[in-house]
Amino acid sequence: MSKLPTIFLSYNSGSDLEETLAVRLHTIGAVHGFRMLLPDRYDNSELVSAETRNRIVMSDYFILFSTSVLGAQVQEEIAIAFQHLNDKSKIIVIFDRHKGKNIHGADNCTQIYIDSRAESTQQILERILAELKSKEIRKPTKKQTSTEDIVGGILLAGLGLLVLGALLDNGKGK
Repeated sequence: MSKLPTIFLSYNSGSDLEETLAVRLHTIGAVHGFRMLLPDRYDNSELVSAETRNRIVMSDYFILFSTSVLGAQVQEEIAIAFQHLNDKSKIIVIFDRHKGKNIHGADNCTQIYIDSRAESTQQILERILAELKSKEIRKPTKKQTSTEDIVGGILLAGLGLLVLGALLDNGKGK
């Protein structure tokens, strides 16, 4: 079985929506074998820490929640990802339909548009996961992995996302 990729999740710390989405995706991805990494942020510093820089460089994919004004740390994280990842389609940017694009140079990146006014957190996460599934994200290994292994892992991730969402929402239906 192939090893699943390492994914770095970047978000604007001043945005409750982005932080919630990043933390939930971090948890669900980790439960299903992905190596999910979040930024190492402390003391409201505007500089990217050495640890965060290392996490971005060791990642196979970079997901950016970009639904609000980009902070200085996030802008620097994006610059590091652009330098590190040669294939810009491995940079996945999530925009809000109502706020539009707020990053220049993201045309070659994978773009997902969400509707924060009409979609619940759960629906947004399901759409992001569906996009990840369609990309068949996997880390290449010496031994080729069968399609059934990949599809099985993706289905488990989807089921885990639904279960966790139901537990966290506790019937409140955001």
